[in-house]
Amino acid sequence: MVDSLTDDATGCYVVTTQSASRYWLDLDRRLLRRVPSPSFPDRLQLRRDGEDIDLLEVVRCRVGRPLVLLINLNVPGVWLTTRESTPVTRIESVPKALVR
Repeated sequence: MVDSLTDDATGCYVVTTQSASRYWLDLDRRLLRRVPSPSFPDRLQLRRDGEDIDLLEVVRCRVGRPLVLLINLNVPGVWLTTRESTPVTRIESVPKALVR
């Protein structure tokens, strides 16, 4: 486990938040996949959950603070979206094969 990630980090990670959502980050391929909490699958849905999304920048990823990412949802006319989570509770390095 690590306590923070920066935008220039490499590798693959699973970031778990206080709401029990999981963010699968592939920092080598610059991709993100969010899996909402299994406890609240309908209530905490976000656009393109469960799909690979282009990760533009890791603004903040630190245990105890909300995760803040800049992402591209490929919406016409919208170049980027800010995605902010509940506070991060855990950051785990994972083998690349698990992120795909």
